[in-house]
Amino acid sequence: MLPIFTFMTLDRLEKQKEFFTQRLSEKGVSLIRTFEAGTRTGMLTMGWGANRIQAMLLETALQPEVIYMMITSKDGRILAHSDESMVGQIFDDMPGTVKINEDTAMVYHRVKLQKDQTQVFEVFKRFVPIRSRAGRGYMGMDGMQMHRDHDSRGMQNFEKRTRDWCRPYMENQLDKLPEMAEHYIFAGLSMERARIARDSLVKETVWRAILFFILGCVGMLALFVFQAYRSAKASLTSVKAFSDNVIQNMPSGLVTISPDHEITSVNNAAKNILGGDLARPSPEMIDLIKEMEISQEGLNREINFIIAQGRKLDLDITASPIKDSENQISGFLFLFRDLTQIRELKQQVETNKRLAAIGKLAAGVAHEIRNPLSSIKGFATYFGKRYEDKASDKEIAQIMVKEVERINRSVTQLLEFAKPMVVEKKQVDIQEMITHSLKLVDHDLKQKNIETRVNIDTKKTIIHTDGDRMNQVLLNLYINAIEALDAKGILEIQVKDTQKDEFIEIRVKDNGKGIDEASLDLIFDPYFTTRPTGTGLGLSIVHRIIENLGARICVESQKDTGTCFIIKMPVA
Repeated sequence: MLPIFTFMTLDRLEKQKEFFTQRLSEKGVSLIRTFEAGTRTGMLTMGWGANRIQAMLLETALQPEVIYMMITSKDGRILAHSDESMVGQIFDDMPGTVKINEDTAMVYHRVKLQKDQTQVFEVFKRFVPIRSRAGRGYMGMDGMQMHRDHDSRGMQNFEKRTRDWCRPYMENQLDKLPEMAEHYIFAGLSMERARIARDSLVKETVWRAILFFILGCVGMLALFVFQAYRSAKASLTSVKAFSDNVIQNMPSGLVTISPDHEITSVNNAAKNILGGDLARPSPEMIDLIKEMEISQEGLNREINFIIAQGRKLDLDITASPIKDSENQISGFLFLFRDLTQIRELKQQVETNKRLAAIGKLAAGVAHEIRNPLSSIKGFATYFGKRYEDKASDKEIAQIMVKEVERINRSVTQLLEFAKPMVVEKKQVDIQEMITHSLKLVDHDLKQKNIETRVNIDTKKTIIHTDGDRMNQVLLNLYINAIEALDAKGILEIQVKDTQKDEFIEIRVKDNGKGIDEASLDLIFDPYFTTRPTGTGLGLSIVHRIIENLGARICVESQKDTGTCFIIKMPVA
């Protein structure tokens, strides 16, 4: 605002200055031209001389705002002045005459500082009471006509009166000199009105500036107050929204109750734990409220909480009274978390510990079993060859060999599952890995006449993984699919890119018997199987390998429709 106001004030002062300059200039020009016209008339018709011009200057200077008028010679000597005491003195502030003489009709002006430090608006020009010979035609004729009407005595008096500084004009008029004299006329005008107007404008501007400053300060203050109000309101809204968001998304349940035992708020975690909104406080909460009303302090309890349908929950509850500024209870706050899952997890951990111990024991036992199995298999093979001519004995020997091999596979899987897994990652070609894994089950596929479909649609043909472990995973999935497929079934292997560039997706899909919904969550558990001859360790080993490779595996299946195992493998 300050630059705009300053610019407007300076512009207004400049326009006022231009107005007074123009007004004084026009007045000065009018004054000088009127004086020249009067002088011209007096000289031509009445033969005025210096004395009469001096008297006319005195009369003219009596007009308002006129401080002085004077006529000077080119060397600055004052020939006529509205103050007679100045006649004959030298005008020491004489302007340059070269430019003035270029155009004798041109009027100039300037602001001049006098000895009393007052300013005068001075208008000046070349004094030309009688025009040059080329331009005075008619007036010259009038003058000559006038002289023709005088007698010779009047002509003598006329010549006597013009024996002064005006004489050259009259002699030039009478064609006695080739050129007129070089004189200058000055009119000094008062600038008091301009000064008063300027002072008035300055005062008005100052008061207006003060008013604008006050209004601006008030406006800025109002703007700051409004901005502070908006900021405070926005901050309050943001804090409220944040606190509401925190309360609604905190992992612990939160319930507030009024002193009249009415529910005032329930967050999302409380609804999830309790199975919905609370219509009224539970008896357990009422008991805790009564304790807090007596003690005036918070408390912590682990209680059994009964919710809808008679379901029981183990809750860890922290309750506290809400007090106002006067230390009066205005409500009660309950924070609680469900201990049911924690206790279930503890039980699961204990179960896992026992299973781990059993697994170690089973691994030791399995290791000890493998040695006698080799001997039994050897003897069974020996008796099968020895009694080749007896069909019944040979069949019994072959059954012994097959059963030993089945036991050995189970023992091998058990050892594989129990011992720590080591993976060795390297660059593996996807195409070669899929082709090699399918060759391992090629005989079984042909035996059941199963159609194989392979679709590899990925830009990431090389991945960083353990090729042997992945072959083991795929082989287990193929064997499960073959077991689930009937003759002329379809086994489909798909490889494609995912939305995330660092992963690819491998799908092993069949149109076999499928898995019922109740078993889907259990298929990766150890020793879970739906086949009479299965060990229940194949998919558990697959899941363990996938986890060690930093990948993920999931299953989609519908009964009598088919099963699809989906592996999301990291590329690097």
